[in-house]
Amino acid sequence: MRASIIVLGTTVILAAATAPRAVRQGPSPNAGATDSIRFVAHPDNIPPGFPSTDRPLALKNPYEGNVQALKTGAQLYVAYNCIDCHGADGSGAMGPSLADSRWHFGGTPAEVFESIYQGRPDGMPTWGGRITNDQIWMLVTYVRSLSAGKDVATENFAGATVERTGH
Repeated sequence: MRASIIVLGTTVILAAATAPRAVRQGPSPNAGATDSIRFVAHPDNIPPGFPSTDRPLALKNPYEGNVQALKTGAQLYVAYNCIDCHGADGSGAMGPSLADSRWHFGGTPAEVFESIYQGRPDGMPTWGGRITNDQIWMLVTYVRSLSAGKDVATENFAGATVERTGH
């Protein structure tokens, strides 16, 4: 009797373990995102050893010039607490200014996308996988608009204009 219970139990466990499982069909966190950001084109920076036969991706912001996406990007900027590091108007706080047209890691839409998606050393968190690619593109639209048409002078504490180099 005991042996038959053990055989029956083992059979049930093996049957359950080998039974086909239903695959969960649900949207992925970045549903509809077909772009890859493994090698984003950086026109001012070609890394050594980069294969000359491979062409880097030239990502295009699908929301460039879209007024509604700009408004949504502004709301996301507040909702994701970008203000704490970059300031309410993008003028900078503990994070760099977004209003002076100086981009440490590049200011093209693809480069800004990459900075938000992958994060950057010394403070910029990684947002890729936490928010959708569409939301990142809307943030890119808003962030790039903060410096549009501005020529922000950088002055030292004595009031003398500092040459705009680097950063």
